[in-house]
Parts: sequence; C-alpha cells; structure tokens
Amino acid sequence: MSLGRTRGVALQGIEGALVDVEADLQQGLPKVMFSGLPDAACRQAPDRIKAAAENSGCPIPNRRLTVNLSPASIPKVGSGWDLPIAIAVLAATGVFKSALVDDIVHVGELGLDGSIRPVRGVLPVVLAAARLGMTRIVVPAANAAEAALVPGISVVPASHLRELVARYAAIGRGRVPEDVLVLPTAATEVVLVPDLRDVV
Repeated sequence: MSLGRTRGVALQGIEGALVDVEADLQQGLPKVMFSGLPDAACRQAPDRIKAAAENSGCPIPNRRLTVNLSPASIPKVGSGWDLPIAIAVLAATGVFKSALVDDIVHVGELGLDGSIRPVRGVLPVVLAAARLGMTRIVVPAANAAEAALVPGISVVPASHLRELVARYAAIGRGRVPEDVLVLPTAATEVVLVPDLRDVV
C-alpha cells in the first residue's frame, strides 16, 4: 500500500479544525504535488522532510509524491505541519503500518537532522484536538509540558523523527513501548507567576 494518513489541526483564530494529512507514493518521475491550501512555510515541508528522513535512517524513495491536506478550504499555516506530513509519507513508504497513526494528531517542525523542533501555538492546537474528540497527540518534547495542561488527551513528547518511527515500528511488531506521558506538575508552577488578573 502506498497511501499513508495521519491527523493535524488547523487553527482559525482560536478555533481549530481536524485535518486529514494524506500522502501517496506512486511510480513515476520524482515530483512532489501539494494540495490543501498550504502557505509558503508548509509548502516547503517536503524538502525538510526528505533530509530529515534520510538523516533518520528511513529515506523516502524517489517517486511521485502527492500530499493532500483535507479539507482543502482551510488554510494550513506554518512549519508545524512538517511532522504530520512526514509521518503520513513514511506510512506510505511502509516503514510502519498506516493504521497505527490514522487517529493520532501530530504537530512539530523538523530540522534537517531529523530533530523535532518546538512550534508556536501548541496549547490551542491541543485544546482543539481534545474538543474534536482526539485522544492522543504527538508534540515536540520542548512543547510537551504546555500541551499536558489540557485534560482528556494523552500527550506523547518526541525529540527526534528516528525515535518516533522506531516507536511506531515497535508497536506494529507487537512490542508496545510504554507511552511517556507528560504530567503538568512542572508547568503548573507557571500559575504562581503574576498574570493579567493581578494587574486588573
């Protein structure tokens, strides 16, 4: 099977919409076709993803790649789409089973070395995902404490694409690693810092 899919969340103001991130690999001249109203940063994702995958030990074959972000009517903004697109593409290549990531939300920017870098606006993305009924989200490790403030959704921190791919491959082989869930204990200390209510 050459089709992979996972989930992302597109924000419009403070509201969020669930997005299907689909990737399809077919025989043909190497070419990337992108649809789904991506902005400039999002449209550059395939270049970062190819380098990150290569440096993570799971190179993407030189074939025709189609990436679709659905629904297409909602703008997809920023580099936080790198990780969900990469996961969908790697699922399409067969590195792990696509069914494993169908209902997991991913967010994060990829470095060329495969590192998963923090992004802005993680908290509203996690809030939106929880409101939309999603039960699990993978976020950059640096954003995990913030993301864990949202109740009702499991937060899985990831620091490198290689580690995340190995985790999904292990789950597919029946070796289920224990999820590392971030508890908001450290993050709750932030509440003790004066905020705008004190000014008012």
